[in-house]
Amino acid sequence: MKKIFCILTAALALSACMKIDNFAAPDAQVSGTIIDVTTGKPYLTDHGTNSIRIWEMSYSTNPTPQDLGIKEDGTYSHTKLFAGTYDMLPRNGAWWPTDTTYNVKIGSKGTVQDFKVTPYTHVQDFSVEMVPGTDSDYALVFTCRLEAPIQDGLPQLTEIRPFLSLNQHCGNGNHLDYYYSNTYRINLRSMWSNIDKDGDGVSDKEYSVTVPVKNGYKYWCRMGVKFNDTYESWNLSEKKVIEIPQ
Repeated sequence: MKKIFCILTAALALSACMKIDNFAAPDAQVSGTIIDVTTGKPYLTDHGTNSIRIWEMSYSTNPTPQDLGIKEDGTYSHTKLFAGTYDMLPRNGAWWPTDTTYNVKIGSKGTVQDFKVTPYTHVQDFSVEMVPGTDSDYALVFTCRLEAPIQDGLPQLTEIRPFLSLNQHCGNGNHLDYYYSNTYRINLRSMWSNIDKDGDGVSDKEYSVTVPVKNGYKYWCRMGVKFNDTYESWNLSEKKVIEIPQ
């Protein structure tokens, strides 16, 4: 009898441990675009570099923050959140800091929330030209100028670099390491007033870098400028694709 009792007790205990979890899986969705307020166009960034920090305020006054990644085209999307009210703030980009925290209700039907930022600079007049190489058959000449919507208080500009990739992900976080050497870096270490001495908001000079490339390759190309701010962030140009003949 004792043996039967022990078996029944163990079975009941096991049954209690196997109760079904009735919590629904997170299915709330939020998406949107980081917009360059000076142009009205999406903010150009690098995959995995910038983010939107969120805090779920529905159930806690001191929630643990989460970060939603921003894509290269300035958009973001997340489909696995719990429905509720969130504080949201774009962060760690090469833009003027904003203290405006957006309070957003996110539900299963999907919420669209855009954000507006002012970039430190625009990498403009970007071009890539294929020319005969010195140590290779071909080389690429990268050129750009810088334009600053707001000049006063701009962080120090530390360097300008070309970025090359063999796929569409191209930028400081995704590039061919060979071209990341100091050989192809333009060292600035300068405040904006030394770059734009006439004060018209555009760099006084055009910046140019020449890099050797391999025959038969297809390259995705960009240029970027780095800032001496908290995140050592980058402003990036649009991407251009160029194919090198065999």
